[in-house]
Amino acid sequence: LPSGRPTFTTMLDCCKGAYGGQSSGICLSMLPSPPTTSPTDVGELDVYYPDYDQPAWPLGFCINTRPLPSGRPTYTTMLLCCKGAYGGQSSGICLSMLPSPPTTSPTDVGGLDVYYPDYDQPAWPLGFCINTRPLPSGRPTFTTMLDCCKGA
Repeated sequence: LPSGRPTFTTMLDCCKGAYGGQSSGICLSMLPSPPTTSPTDVGELDVYYPDYDQPAWPLGFCINTRPLPSGRPTYTTMLLCCKGAYGGQSSGICLSMLPSPPTTSPTDVGGLDVYYPDYDQPAWPLGFCINTRPLPSGRPTFTTMLDCCKGA
């Protein structure tokens, strides 16, 4: 090592320190993993497209993996992709791949239309009536909370 020359711990540090601003980019191109002139995208795409690599349309679904094949239709959401590319798919495979897939029958939400005594309370003086799902088997039911409180 000739005396007076700077030393660097990595080749990248050397390129930056000794050849910073080098227009030819020769030093940086010699790195084991040289930087590119433009950023390389990683991760998933911001759009979804039909995966035509499946063996048959009934088995198809939508993906957002790179690279996006040329000429593929794109959709802003997986649901829109399933509706657009696989609408009417009787197997339901595409919709089943959604983060929160729809169910085949309606799911009840909210409280029940009847009230029942909450027997989970530690003592009768602390008891009250509720209409929370599911209705425990064998509980008496009442049409109003007041009727429940009077009758329980």
